[in-house]
Amino acid sequence: MMKNKIAVVIPYYKIDFIKETLESLNNQTDKRFNLYIGNDNSPNDPKELIEKYDSIITRYKNFDTNIGGNSLSKQWERCIDEFITDEEWVIVLADDDTLSENCIQEFYSNVEEAEKKGISLIKFKCRVINENNKIVREFPDYPHLQKASVFFGNLYRNIGFSTLSENIFRIDKYRKYKYQDIELAYGSDAIAVLEFSEFGDILFINNAFMSFRDSEVNLSGNRNSTDFRMRKMKGNSEYMGYLLNNYEEKFDYETKVSMSKMLYRNFRIAYKNDILKNIYYFYILLKTIKITDIKHIIKNGGN
Repeated sequence: MMKNKIAVVIPYYKIDFIKETLESLNNQTDKRFNLYIGNDNSPNDPKELIEKYDSIITRYKNFDTNIGGNSLSKQWERCIDEFITDEEWVIVLADDDTLSENCIQEFYSNVEEAEKKGISLIKFKCRVINENNKIVREFPDYPHLQKASVFFGNLYRNIGFSTLSENIFRIDKYRKYKYQDIELAYGSDAIAVLEFSEFGDILFINNAFMSFRDSEVNLSGNRNSTDFRMRKMKGNSEYMGYLLNNYEEKFDYETKVSMSKMLYRNFRIAYKNDILKNIYYFYILLKTIKITDIKHIIKNGGN
């Protein structure tokens, strides 16, 4: 019997929309996937839903400790490392996102091309839905193949959109790079797109969708807390700082200026009393862009 090439991994904590997530997998027209669910010691026991969807769940585990509260990316890694054995491709699906019923089918329709061309990252098209499953934002089709650095640059021009759940990646690339442990995981998924693809081509599937849920229970939807906003700024500083410090040669100059603006805009507030962090981030700016552009960024507050 041929083994399933793809694993779907759900790092579970929130119960609010997990039923919709599981139902979207139950409705897949192609069932050649292994489904793993790692419970991050949630206070909301999903036992009834685990029993209801037992026929599609390969393995479920309730971890003894919660680590997602401190590091979301470490919880993603714990689930992958716990479950994945011989699957070649993995998708980490958030516990409130959904896949269109043809996602697995379209993966198998495209994976041979990806493997022949040495492509290690595949992306489904993404759309944004709300608590009532209403589509609130859609995006144009992507080119079938696009360099990861070009896709990343387009994110700054609002031409694209990227989250955790629409990425299918080769397990060997994940094991080589892992996820970067960034505050609130802000940018951890985008860095993974670049590293797991090794800045090569991404293969886009435009006729299958991952629906990203923007809701009040979603981490990204909790925007009112001062503490949350400060943590987000720290995360964005770490995100831009990591990419510019390690991969600045991969981006065109216009993109590097945009990234530098985002870096300064965030670290000047998040780390205003931290001299060492300021020295570190100014060092990154100085080695990345021209002095005249740094002066302009400072004068305009990162805008």
